[in-house]
Amino acid sequence: MDRVALDTSFLIDLQNERRGRGRARGAMAFLRARPSTELVVPIVALAEYLEGFDDPQGREATALVGGLRTLDVTLAVVHCYAAEARRLRSEGRLIGTNDLWIACTARAAGLPILTRNVEHFARVAGVQVVDYAATV
Repeated sequence: MDRVALDTSFLIDLQNERRGRGRARGAMAFLRARPSTELVVPIVALAEYLEGFDDPQGREATALVGGLRTLDVTLAVVHCYAAEARRLRSEGRLIGTNDLWIACTARAAGLPILTRNVEHFARVAGVQVVDYAATV
């Protein structure tokens, strides 16, 4: 696994683990076990993460994510989103809007998504899901 797309859950867990908040959920252990893995963040996951800060452009907010490459929403992502939202809704298995954008962004980039939210992301066709808490 050379590159992975990060879900918001990974970013939040990594931040909390670095600060000693709450119990370790495996984010830091995943990174220690795979130091050469390139981390990229879908733009929607970045927005979700930054929403948790009083100043989303401040030092505290950007300390963890400032150096990460972002994955933008492209036409391929839009097509994935439209098709998967329609399919999942018709099956009664629709996931959250942001999760679907994140999954489609990872799929369009050909990257696995690194998350603890395996159940939702696994519903999106063609998305490889990696549970960082279970891989350590």
